[in-house]
Amino acid sequence: MKINKSAQGWGLSLTLVVAVLLLGMGIGGLTLYLCLTLCRQPAVAADGDKISLKQLNTGLTTSKEQAVLEDKASNDLLTEQAMTPKRLTDGTKEFDLTASVFPWQLYPGMTVMAWGYNQQFPGPLIRLKVGDKALFVVRNFLPQATTIHWHGLAVPHSEDGVPGISQKAIPPGGEYRYRFTVTPQMIGTHLYHSHVNDDFQVDMGLHGVLIVDPIGPAVKKYDLDAVYEIASYKVGGSELENVFTLDGKAYPEAPALRVSQGAKVLIRLINASAEESHVMHLHGYTFKIVALDGNPLAQPISANTVNLAPSQTADIVVAANNLGAWMFHCHVLDHLVNPGPYGEGSEKEIAEMGGLMTYLQVLPGKVQTSYLAACSLTNDPTCSKP
Repeated sequence: MKINKSAQGWGLSLTLVVAVLLLGMGIGGLTLYLCLTLCRQPAVAADGDKISLKQLNTGLTTSKEQAVLEDKASNDLLTEQAMTPKRLTDGTKEFDLTASVFPWQLYPGMTVMAWGYNQQFPGPLIRLKVGDKALFVVRNFLPQATTIHWHGLAVPHSEDGVPGISQKAIPPGGEYRYRFTVTPQMIGTHLYHSHVNDDFQVDMGLHGVLIVDPIGPAVKKYDLDAVYEIASYKVGGSELENVFTLDGKAYPEAPALRVSQGAKVLIRLINASAEESHVMHLHGYTFKIVALDGNPLAQPISANTVNLAPSQTADIVVAANNLGAWMFHCHVLDHLVNPGPYGEGSEKEIAEMGGLMTYLQVLPGKVQTSYLAACSLTNDPTCSKP
């Protein structure tokens, strides 16, 4: 959702013309009309949504220390650094997930009060293996009830996370324990998310990535595995999703992926947006789509774009043989702009890049895997990220 300045200009011109015509109604009529228009004129988006520019200022800021923690969480997800579970005496893996409200910077100048797990947006990466006995202890410190649904996993009915059907919703201050044994059906890339007040809670941040591996020793098929979880947020009082993130950060802070030339790279894509579909496109390459919704494809598909509806996942493989920093972005192009005064751009204004945009940087030799803001690979003088 973006601000349309042209619409504002026409609205103002029409207001002045009508005001002149209303002079015959006297000062009272003129004053009433101007108050009903100029005093509360909204900003109008190209998609018809209306927000106030003032509402984009949340009044929240992010400290340098918090920014470092957020960048690390984003990079940990990108590089598949999973949450470490507790080991119980019977071998069960226990994962403790606390749902709460906390500040999170989506992009510079836009810090919001997110809802999420373990004070992360998105929640921590969970990794399981076939045969694991899993226990998830979920504590709710939100102002409303919630649950967790294990999307795509054929868990027992009692563990499915649907309030009023498979369980009672977890009330504020409450706790719930989900238990299941991991089966071969669950192998692959998946999503976990709230199933209470779904549209609101998911877009506030109650979602995360879950990966299930086959039984047995890990088999290294790729030189590098990476995760990009796509998510959405609503700012400025919008009814529509208008901020789009990769691993919790919108461009210019979305994490870039650096790989060595010649590497075979698996990228797991997960659409956690509650409403919007996304079409991810990689410049400079043809990749292979090798799995959809966690299910391996018997015949991988060659493509340079992949369409992801809400909750869908896709695994793509890139043979990184083309040196350079290659743009990786959503091709629904209004998902490449953060809310602001220039909207989607016009003949007079150039909209700044934002949203679902990052880079796959292919370099000779060994590369670092620490966090790198996508804007760092451009000539953007405003980018201060490492």
